[in-house]
Amino acid sequence: MKENNRIVFLGGDLRQCYMVRKLVAKGYLVATYGLDIEGQYDLIYRASSLKSALNFGNIVVCPVPVSHDKVMITSEQKLEDLTVENLINNLNSNQVFFGGVVSPKVQEACNSKQIPWYDFMQMEPVSIKNAIATAEGTIIEAIRQSTINLHGSSCLVLGYGRCAKILADKLKGLQANVTICARSEEALAYADALGFQTLPLKKLSGAMNEYSFLFNTIPYMVIDEPIIKQLNKEVIIIDIASKPGGTDFEACKQYGIRASLCLGLPGKYAPETSADILNNVILSHILTKKEVIL
Repeated sequence: MKENNRIVFLGGDLRQCYMVRKLVAKGYLVATYGLDIEGQYDLIYRASSLKSALNFGNIVVCPVPVSHDKVMITSEQKLEDLTVENLINNLNSNQVFFGGVVSPKVQEACNSKQIPWYDFMQMEPVSIKNAIATAEGTIIEAIRQSTINLHGSSCLVLGYGRCAKILADKLKGLQANVTICARSEEALAYADALGFQTLPLKKLSGAMNEYSFLFNTIPYMVIDEPIIKQLNKEVIIIDIASKPGGTDFEACKQYGIRASLCLGLPGKYAPETSADILNNVILSHILTKKEVIL
């Protein structure tokens, strides 16, 4: 089974580095392009181009997300041919594609070439486990950037999706005073049932100066200039929504508010755990040769 599967990694971060190391240790043949791996691994084929990397194998693995800007594949290296367009042009029908937040353009290309594709972030078990790492990384960022404890602090979590729910629960475990701000009445009712304070999104403009931390998970502009003007100068804003986030960062600079767009937290703070989660998906496909089951 192993000799019949050659795995290609395009771009990535520390998550993909750990994935490669673990797959090589299991005896799989692996090629990389646009991925920095410390040390010399003779069993890894280091491709000289995206095309040569794709020619190496039948299982193609892209990062989470595949691309931040819909043009370049996510990578810490600057390589001119490491583009989404080049990926699409060089994929072939003998391959299987894996990646995170796969764009409609890539999905359509895979479908037209009859290439099975899997989006890590559309798999509920993966998304939940990824949200755990994201929540822990968010808390690390908040502690690192602040001069006060989270314990006893007043925290506002904007949104109540997968990441926000786990983040709010972990903040509550640290004895922070957590308020959930969301549009959905159902989400607010659920948050209230779990003992959180709640705030409808349409009423966000009131009493904003009481919060020490704002955690945004909503992927559109919610922390705009009128809101920022009301914040106390010591507040910390941690935005983990998809790029470009939901915060007016220029207005934050203007008013002296500390705000950060924190992306890729699982790769930064829990790369090995994240690697195991993603590798399980790939190995499930290899071992079953059918729909991925987790």
